This record gives sequence, structure tokens and C-alpha cells, in this order.
Amino acid sequence: MADQLNDFKKEASSYTQKANRRVAEKLKINLQTGTNQEYEVAKKHCILAADELEIKDQTGRIIWSVKAFNFLKKAEIPDSVNPSLWIHGKTDQYAGIFEVVATKIYQVRGFDISNLTLIRSKTGWIVLDVLSNVETANAALEFAEKALNENIRDHIKAIIISHSHADHFGGIRGIIREEQVGQLQNGQIPIYAPVGFQIEAVKENVFAGTAMKRRAAFQFGNHQNCGEKGTIDSGLGLAIPSGTVSFIAPTNYITEDQTLVIDGLTIEFQLTPGTEAPAEMNNYFPEYRALWVAENCSGTLHNLYPIRGAKVRDATGWAHYLLETIKRFGKEAEVVFQGHQWPHFKTVEHPNTIHDYLLNNAAVYQYIHDQTLLYANQGDTPKEIARKIHVPDELLNNWYVRPYYGSVEINARAVYNKYLGYYNGNPINLFPLTEVEAAKKFVAYVGSEQLVLEKVKVDLENGNYQWAAFASNQVIFADPQNKAARQLCADALEQLGYQSEPSIWRNAYLQGAKELREQAELKPKSIDYSNDLLKQMTPKMLLQYLGIVIDSSKAAEANFKFGLKVIDKSKEEPATFLIHLYYGTLLITNSETDTLPKYAKLSKEDLFRLLTQQPLRDDLDTNCLVLLQKLQSYIVDLSTFKQFHILEP
Repeated sequence: MADQLNDFKKEASSYTQKANRRVAEKLKINLQTGTNQEYEVAKKHCILAADELEIKDQTGRIIWSVKAFNFLKKAEIPDSVNPSLWIHGKTDQYAGIFEVVATKIYQVRGFDISNLTLIRSKTGWIVLDVLSNVETANAALEFAEKALNENIRDHIKAIIISHSHADHFGGIRGIIREEQVGQLQNGQIPIYAPVGFQIEAVKENVFAGTAMKRRAAFQFGNHQNCGEKGTIDSGLGLAIPSGTVSFIAPTNYITEDQTLVIDGLTIEFQLTPGTEAPAEMNNYFPEYRALWVAENCSGTLHNLYPIRGAKVRDATGWAHYLLETIKRFGKEAEVVFQGHQWPHFKTVEHPNTIHDYLLNNAAVYQYIHDQTLLYANQGDTPKEIARKIHVPDELLNNWYVRPYYGSVEINARAVYNKYLGYYNGNPINLFPLTEVEAAKKFVAYVGSEQLVLEKVKVDLENGNYQWAAFASNQVIFADPQNKAARQLCADALEQLGYQSEPSIWRNAYLQGAKELREQAELKPKSIDYSNDLLKQMTPKMLLQYLGIVIDSSKAAEANFKFGLKVIDKSKEEPATFLIHLYYGTLLITNSETDTLPKYAKLSKEDLFRLLTQQPLRDDLDTNCLVLLQKLQSYIVDLSTFKQFHILEP
């Protein structure tokens, strides 16, 4: 392989083939048929299939395609895919509308990475989660209406958003219009969400949005072609659609566990903060004996830390809430269903299905939590723990907790980080060298780039792909234009991807190989100021974001303050703040008095103009206008940022 240096995709090496055959043998997978128990569960109760589905935007561009994944219908599992992941992708490709509870609850699956769930209420429908894109949500709802021969859109009585991730709220304008939103008693449609929902959505998609979007390309394989040597699955569904993300602010926040009656249907709410999302909740529908677990169970081991970046999740809290779910609803529930993938049913033959499903999920997170801390207290570092920890086969042999999305190794490091931080205790790492500094010194210690690459070739030929990738990447950081290093690193990453059971590992490895081979210009994408989420941020959220985009080097000597009153049409009272640009830092405090000097009175639209560097109204107080314009001059222009590379400087 090392002698065939080029930028083409490679076949699975003999080492990769052997590694994948070992997986098949351990998990008792037939490489000629490629199915398992979950595959059979997923196919049940399909009313109308959609296996040739393609969804287009208004310009005719395909933004979602189940048809593109038809290669997964091939019976024999290819050498270039981990056999377990192949079956999972094959199962996710089964798209259509499915009956969860006869005549009462339906799910449209395979129209997006997430599910559209429709629950019949007394006089209409309640929608659980609304997919990630306007186009996919609209298509899914239309498909449901066709399959059920009912007008659902005009009879929606409420929407419940389970948690603060965009693939569960981004499609809302494909389901309802903003002018329809309000309270049910006023003939409008309420939107229920867990407390903290909007600010957590803003933190992920705006405050850290630019970096997270760039990293998400590695997690989800957004820029790769699907296929036997490309993307197989996202872990939670086939892929992320590339349509329009929308947002409408909730009308009703669930602040405590409670029971509500919505359009004649009793719904129990169980808050589960800090689990799969900082703001999340489960629901139980006692009349239908149906338990909705949001994304706290997903037919796969989930992430305690997603590689796109996010807050580290609470493993023991996650386990605790699932045990509470068992205690509260486990005996009564006859079906458990969620925002991704397929339901699990209690049957006469298997009366403990739901109990076991919840228990096994809880046990895996608790095990990773406890074992990580045990090893940490024995002096093991995060990297050592990741290679040492082993979840018992009795747990991981349940297909619905296999590591298709999350992984035991990264989850263990996440637990360590949550308790002890990223630092491993070694003072050598207190102020570590940058990647470029370390790479140049590494190459110098070996002797030359060529000597490093000769060793890389040997590792590559011997199947030591992790070492080959690491060492060649040092050469790349020392000399990004070293073509041989890029090609060798790409080849090593590719084989690692072919062997990976976690979909996000495969996607990340293959995305890395793609970028090394193509050397594309990769500048960060700035926040789209036309998006709904940004427009519906509160004045304080907008000011917090303003602080993030201040160029502190330009404002390092600035020190001025002024009062700011922001009039928000959606609120009765204006929001009043003291703004202090203090040596490169924007300090924001709430103020309840108008006695502060230099007070500016702005509408929320004015504040938005300030943030987006548009001209300000000239009828503002002169002193305040000067200060606002000065503040505006410090805002960073993202278009001037350096290239946003991951595998090179």
C-alpha cells in the first residue's frame, strides 16, 4: 500500500479484512446476509414504505435521499465496512411511516436523521419533535397525511419539543406557521419545551456555532459521498439533511415534573436535564401505555461527549433518570419509542422488553462512569482509561447499546473530563507546545521528514494504522505541503475508518482522508444572520453573542460604559442593561433604573443591526450613537479569519 502513493481511495487491506471478520465472528454476524435482531424489530408495523425517497428544496437541489443509500440493500457485507455498522446502516435505511400504537401513534422514519412522531388527541394531533429541516418536515407530514388519508396539518393541537438539539426543532416551519403559535384556549398551537431549551440551543448553534459546524463535518460525514467506501450512517439515522433550519420560540416551558391534559389527552412530563442534552424531557401517555424517551435511548450507545463539540454530559445523571423512568412508567408501558430509530414493544413472549431496554441503557452509562473513576483514582490517565475500560459483553451484546454513535472509549474520557478536566495531572502538559511546535520538534528528533515517512511506510504495511496516521500527521503539521505525508496519512485514516464500528469514527477518519487528499480551501462559515434562532434570541442573548465576536486585540485599551434599554415587541417591559467594554471584555449587567448617564434606547431590531454591522439609526442620542458605533467597530469580520483546518496548520 505504501508504495502506491496517490490520492485515490484504497481497497480494504488484508489487516482491515481480518479485523472486520473478527468482529463478525465475535458478534455472530453472517457476512453473506447481514441482519440482526434489531433489523427485524425495525421493519415491524410499516404502513407505507419510502425506500426510493428523495426530498428537494425550492431550487430543485436534493437535500435528502434514502435512494442514495440503496447500496445497503446488498446482502453481502463488503470488506471496507465494519459488519456491525453495516447492519445498523441497513436498518436505518428502512424508511416510511410506522404504527407505534394502533390508530393512535405514528412515526415517520427515514425522512431525516430524526423521527416525526404524531399522536392522536381528542380532536386532533400532537406532534413530538419536528425534524431538522423545513423541507424534510413538510415532506414527512405530507407523507403521513397520504398514508393515513387524513388532514393532519390543519388539526395540530400542540407541539412538544423534547430537547435543545437542532435535529428536533429545526423543521418546525415545515409543520406550522408562526402566526398559528399561541395558547390552545385561544385557538392557537402551543409549543412545549423543557426549561432552558432556548438558551441551550443558542449556546450550541450560535455561541459556538461556527466551530461546531466545522467539526460536525467530521462527525456526520456531511461532505462525503455515501457508499461502501464512504458514509454508511450517522449512528442515529442515515445522515444530516442539507435543507433549511428554522426556529420558533416555545410558548410553554416545563419547569418541573407534571401532568398536563392537552386536547383531552393526559401527558406526563419527566424532566431529564444534563442527560443527552442540557435541557431534555421524557413523556408518558398513560391512555396509550406509550413511553417517549426523547433521545435518552436511541437504539445505540450515545455520546457523553460528541466529537462535534458540546457540553460534557452527566453519565450518572443519565443512568439515574432512566432508572426513575423505569420506576415511574416501566411496569405500565407497552411500547417505548424515541426521537431516532425504532420502538421496542412489550409482548406476551417478551414481557420484560421495555424494562430491559431502559435498564441496559442505564447500566452502560453507569458502568462507564464508575469504572472511569475507579481507574482515575488508581492513577490512570484519560488515554490509558480509554484503552483499558471494557464494558461487559452481557451489556454490549444488546444491539441497541452497540457503539454506533457514541463509543466507550470517548465516553470514558468524557467522564474523566467532567470530574477532573482535560489536564491529566502531568506538569509537562500544563502549558503544552502547539501542534506545529510539537510536530517540528518531533521531526527534528527523528532526523528528517523523509526518515519519519520511511517508518510510516513500514507501519502502514504492517497494519499499524494508528501509528502511521499519527507520525505522518506530525510531518504534515511541520510541512503542510509534503505530498507524501498527506497521502500516507490519508491511507492510514481510511483503513481506520473501514474498521470502525462507531459511525462517527468512520465519518471522521474518512473526512480526514478526504481533506488531506483534496486540500480544499476551508474557511469558517460565519453565523447566518438570517436564521430564525438568531432572530428570536432575547436581547441579553444577543448582547452575550456580541461579547463573543468582539475583537479583543483591537479593544484591548477600550474602557467605557453606557446604559442600554432594549424594546422587544414580544415583551411588555423593555430589557435594561449596563454595558461596559472593559479592556477587551464586554461586561453586561442588568439594570433597573434610568439614572445611568449616556442611556441608549434601542429596539431589538436596532440591536440586531449593531451586531450585524449595519448602519445604526442617526436619530439616536449623539453621545450614545458615538459609543455604539465605536463598539460596533470592534466586531470581528469572520471573512478575514484564517483557514479552519483540522488535520494541518
